Amino acid sequence: MLKFQDLKIGKKVGLGFGIIVFILMGVVLSTIQQVRTMEKITKRVVDLRTPTAHASLMMLNGINHSLASLRAWILLGDPKYKEGRAQAWTEQIDPSLAEMHRLAPHWTEAENQTRLMAIEKEMDAIKNFQQKIEDIAQTPENSPARKILFETAEPMGKNIVSIVSKMMAMEMNVQISPERNKVIGILAAVETTASLALERSEEFLMSGKQEFKNESLENWRKNKAQMEELQKHKSLFTEQQSKLYKTLEISIEKLSSSLEEIIRIRSGDEWNLANHWLETQAAPTASKVKAMLNEMTKLQEQLLENDVAEISSRTHFLITLLIALFFAAALISGLLGAKITRSISQPIKDIGELASQLAQGKYRKKRLPSHAENELGVLSTSFNKLLDQIQDDKSTHIKK
Repeated sequence: MLKFQDLKIGKKVGLGFGIIVFILMGVVLSTIQQVRTMEKITKRVVDLRTPTAHASLMMLNGINHSLASLRAWILLGDPKYKEGRAQAWTEQIDPSLAEMHRLAPHWTEAENQTRLMAIEKEMDAIKNFQQKIEDIAQTPENSPARKILFETAEPMGKNIVSIVSKMMAMEMNVQISPERNKVIGILAAVETTASLALERSEEFLMSGKQEFKNESLENWRKNKAQMEELQKHKSLFTEQQSKLYKTLEISIEKLSSSLEEIIRIRSGDEWNLANHWLETQAAPTASKVKAMLNEMTKLQEQLLENDVAEISSRTHFLITLLIALFFAAALISGLLGAKITRSISQPIKDIGELASQLAQGKYRKKRLPSHAENELGVLSTSFNKLLDQIQDDKSTHIKK
């Protein structure tokens, strides 16, 4: 087996440089591997984690923006709020949903892909709910009680006032008596209680305060009692008053039904359909979507933290590895350099010392060790032969 000391000088030097190059290659390859891994993680953070979190946040903002604009449209009826809601969908919600679809195939968590499918389904429902609410918000159909008030109750109230006024005017044209004075008082009370009942029901519709509802019901109770009292004095009516009285009964009955319906609707949750649908359909569905988006964002933030922590860990490992490889390379290079240098310099030093002694005539018992089979070994062997030849020639000369 060929020993290190038997290698030729060129091979020793080449081997030394080769080992150093091999070490450097190991350092470079290790560095490249770690850098590529960190690059992959960084790319995942930049191209996947961060955009997903951003898209989730943009969708959340879009949902809040659309709901706020819808509420403002319901309350104020300003067209700019309709435009604001449309803008929330076209500039925030739809683009963020499209971005999530683009990113979804690269997500590492299958749970988020399931969430995205559920979110898309719910977003379609929210869009339909909001459109339905927007369409009805500023129409009479939005508040059935208001529609009844303006289209039925108020006309009936005006009709009752008109009929009672005519009946009272007719009473003034007949002979005055205590009974007829009483009829006039009852007619005035009927007009007053009907008007008050209508007025309080309108206030209840606008404010929802229970006191207005109670006052409306109380005035209508009084109105019924007064109509019953008026019924007892029908015999005093003229033919024309009797006809008006029948019309009055019909109007009173219609107004009674209208007021009951107004109070019933306003006492329930569906008195304002836009608000009711907003609170029972659009807002709860939006809350469900926001909960899913929050879960998705929370998971993405956790994955982002994990990736950043891994980058930090790998960076620390790379620094430690480079330091370790640096010292290992320095140690190996130093030991190898010392070994090569000693294997070359020591034989040359020995030859130099022997040559110096030869110049002084001290060479008889001095010979160079020859342990290698390279150029220096050949040189040492040749030098020893030269010494042997010189010594033999000198011995022959002395004998002669």
